[in-house]
Amino acid sequence: MQKIASFTTTVPVEVILASGYRPLDLNNIFVSSENPLSLVEKAEFSGFAGSSCAWIKGLYSVLASPAFNKDFEVFIAVTEGDCSNAKVLEQIVAMETGIRTFIFNFPYQRDITKMRSEIERFAAFMGTDYKTCAKVWEDLKNLRKKLKIIDETSYLYPGSVTGEENHLFLVSSSDFCGDPVEYEQKADDFIRELEHRKQFADHSRKKIGYLGVPPIVPIHSFLEARSATVVYNEIQREFAMLDEYPTIEEQYINYTYPYSAAFRFEKAVREIKKRDLDGIIHYVQSFCHRQLEDIILRQILKNNGLDIPLLTLEFDKPANKIDARVATRIEAFLETI
Repeated sequence: MQKIASFTTTVPVEVILASGYRPLDLNNIFVSSENPLSLVEKAEFSGFAGSSCAWIKGLYSVLASPAFNKDFEVFIAVTEGDCSNAKVLEQIVAMETGIRTFIFNFPYQRDITKMRSEIERFAAFMGTDYKTCAKVWEDLKNLRKKLKIIDETSYLYPGSVTGEENHLFLVSSSDFCGDPVEYEQKADDFIRELEHRKQFADHSRKKIGYLGVPPIVPIHSFLEARSATVVYNEIQREFAMLDEYPTIEEQYINYTYPYSAAFRFEKAVREIKKRDLDGIIHYVQSFCHRQLEDIILRQILKNNGLDIPLLTLEFDKPANKIDARVATRIEAFLETI
C-alpha cells in the first residue's frame, strides 16, 4: 500500500508526488465522509471547544481515527498562510498518533526567494529535491490546462457545467484524488462529454460567483435547482493553479489564498468582470478570521465600480441540506438579480 502524505490545505503537491507519496487533502476526506457531523462531534468529545472551527475538528477526527489514518505516514500542517489552529493541531497529532509531522509556511510577504527556500525545505523533509519537484510540476501542466477548459466552459456555456461539477473538479485538484493519472483520465472523459453538452447551454440562467472557502453545506446544488449556476468558484480555482508561470515558486506566490485579502480579491475582480456575473455569494466559516475579509471584499468591489448584488453567508457545522432560514435568504437574493 502506497504511503500517504496528508495535509490541512493546499501545499506544493509536486513535492509529495516527487517523493513517491500519495497526496491526501484531509478537507476532502472530512466533508465527503459518510457522516461528517459525527467527526465534528467526536472532536468535541475529545476536548475541542464547541466554538472552534468545524473544519479543524473534522480534520482532527480523520487524523485520529484508525479507519482513516492507517496508511498516513506524514502529516503536513500549513500555519503561515492558513489557519493558526493548525499549529496546535500539528502538536496534538504528533503527540497522539506518532505520525511524522511537518509545518509548511507560505512566506508572509510574497517573496519568490523565500518561496523557493520553503519548497526546498519541504522537499528535503520528504526525501526528494527541487529539481525532481520541478519535473513533476512540468508534468502536471497538461492536466491543469484541462481543468482550465472545464472552468472556462462553465461561464462561456452556462449550465453545461453545473456549479457543483466545477467545484468538485477544482477543489479535488489540491490532491488530484491521490492519483494524477487517473484524475486526468476523468477530466478527459468529462471534456469529451462537454462537447455534447455545449449545445444545450442555457444563457438565461443566473451566473453566480462563489467567493470564500469551499462550503461545508451543499450551496451549489441548492442554487442549481433555482435556475442559478455558480460559474466562478474563487478559492477552488486557486487550488487548481490554472494560470501559467515560469517556475514552481512563482506559481505558489501567485496562489492567492495564503496572502492578503486585498491581493485575493483584486484577482477575483478580474474574474468577476470577465465572467459577467449577475451576483456574488461570499461564504464565511463560523469562528474563522476570514469572516472579517467580508469588509475588505465589499470595499474592493466598490473601488472597482462593481455594483453587483452580494450575499454573505455564514455556516458552522456540516449538513446535507440548507436550513429554511438561509434558504429564504438565498431565494430572496436571487429574486433581486
